[in-house]
Amino acid sequence: MIGVLVRAGALTAIYLLVLTSVQPGDVLVGGAIGLLIALALRPRHVPRTPRESLQLVVAAAGALTRTAREMVIGSWRVVRFCLGRPEAPGFVEVPRGDRTGHELAMWGLLTGEAPDEVVVDIDRAREVMIVHLTDASDPDGVRERHRRDHERWRRRVAR
Repeated sequence: MIGVLVRAGALTAIYLLVLTSVQPGDVLVGGAIGLLIALALRPRHVPRTPRESLQLVVAAAGALTRTAREMVIGSWRVVRFCLGRPEAPGFVEVPRGDRTGHELAMWGLLTGEAPDEVVVDIDRAREVMIVHLTDASDPDGVRERHRRDHERWRRRVAR
């Protein structure tokens, strides 16, 4: 129930930020809409234990740290590319592996944060994820980096 209230509060805050208003009527409508959405979308699975929740938080912090690192490195690559350093832009196919739909969504979101990598497509027939890079000269290294990040995530969040 606490989770539902937290989500409802967050949704209400987003609603009020979009309206840029804190009028009592807007707060009431936002709270009602937020609570309805939070109740409708509440998780229907067995709740995590405190230990599992902590593992998820640690794994998420690790994924965000790696993403921040890739953003810095990717920014540097883009600057070098824009200044005329010869690079080899191109596409790299990363095997999907056993990623679930949620893991694919998270992978796409985090990968797209680095300015030198853009997720182009997920080819479900061939089970590959296609990424465009400003420097695709080492496709095996790119695949290995994505595989290693996925295994690290799985190892920490194994449930």
